[in-house]
Amino acid sequence: MMNDLISNAIRGSVTAIMNVLLLFTLTKARHGNRSMIIALVIVFITDIASTFYLYLFSDLTTLSRVNLITIIMLGIVLKPLSKESFAQWMFKYLTATNIMMMIIFISFHAGKFFPHPQYAHTLIRLLLYILVILLFQYRLLPLYQETSQNWPIFSALVFCIFLNFSYYFYATNDIQVTLATSRISLSLLSLLAAVAYGTVFSSLKRLSALHDLEIENLRIQNDRALLAHATATMGERLSLMDQVAQQLSIASHDRRHYHGMLLHLLEQGDAKEAIASLRQQIAAGPSRGITYCQNKAVQAVTAYYIELATSRGIRCDIDLDIPSSMPFDSVAFALVVANLLENAVEAVSALPDRQQRCIQFSCIRRGRLMLQISNPCLQETTLGPDGLPQANESGHGIGTKSVVAFAEQYQAELLYTVKDCTFTVRLLI
Repeated sequence: MMNDLISNAIRGSVTAIMNVLLLFTLTKARHGNRSMIIALVIVFITDIASTFYLYLFSDLTTLSRVNLITIIMLGIVLKPLSKESFAQWMFKYLTATNIMMMIIFISFHAGKFFPHPQYAHTLIRLLLYILVILLFQYRLLPLYQETSQNWPIFSALVFCIFLNFSYYFYATNDIQVTLATSRISLSLLSLLAAVAYGTVFSSLKRLSALHDLEIENLRIQNDRALLAHATATMGERLSLMDQVAQQLSIASHDRRHYHGMLLHLLEQGDAKEAIASLRQQIAAGPSRGITYCQNKAVQAVTAYYIELATSRGIRCDIDLDIPSSMPFDSVAFALVVANLLENAVEAVSALPDRQQRCIQFSCIRRGRLMLQISNPCLQETTLGPDGLPQANESGHGIGTKSVVAFAEQYQAELLYTVKDCTFTVRLLI
């Protein structure tokens, strides 16, 4: 009698503890490990108390019925320890209960093939629980989380499996006889439950893959639309720059006439008038721009942002070897340069006055084109988990997305680094 009491108490304790571990593998605990420890204590005390009482004053059949009722009551009592809604919690709780009843049935029959079946029963039950927990932890948990989020669709299936198993454990006069005589029925029911859950997981895995593919396609389309819009905007800017260039050409033509006038004044001996005109022209005339590279689009944006940086007291070291024609869209590449230089100018402008203020921009050709821009940055500057600069303000980060879209479109290598308060971006295309 005492030996049976001890073996059944051990088996009941293993079932209770492992069922709680399985349950908190499936659900999100409100207070982390603390919730699981509280649940373990509650379930363990409840199970041990009911086991000792019923083994002393009743039988296994009554124990199985009481345990079933206790399981249902514990599902309600333990709910505050979970972050899930009540419906999601009960969905996961019923799943854990279904698995528990399957394990009880399988271990009951498997234990008969070993010496000391009462202890073999407990050991097999423990191993089955560990196997199921590891399977969920490393393979099925993401799919099961998605299943629980769609609990209205699958709740009828889970509840029906629970009712079918509960019938054999509750509507019986002798639980051991029922488990033995209903071996085929319970085996088929266990197989049906496993296939049902497996079918749900497999379907969700396929649907999830299709959903991820659709999201990726939408992201690619959005990036392309963003790049196209940015390219169109840059095209408009370059068009304005061309107009300015035409105006400069007209001014150059006018200067020839002006030089002719000076020559005439000098020939007439009116040096004072010629000198006054020259001084006026020097004071009003624009300085000639610097040519940074042969590519007109990149030259235009580089000249603009270098002038902007210079006006803010930022020194610029430029070394560009960019040809006039490239095997990719020059306007799109100029947009990338514009976004990167704009970010560099803004970052350096935000530095305190005592910190070095400079931008280094180089681009060389070694079979492929390698662009690099470096600038000092604030100490708190960091990169996000995706390796891209983090936008700290709403509406920022659009330029970075445009650069990323360009890199993906042309299979370019894009790398951002932050080291020793120096921000560097490299683009190899």
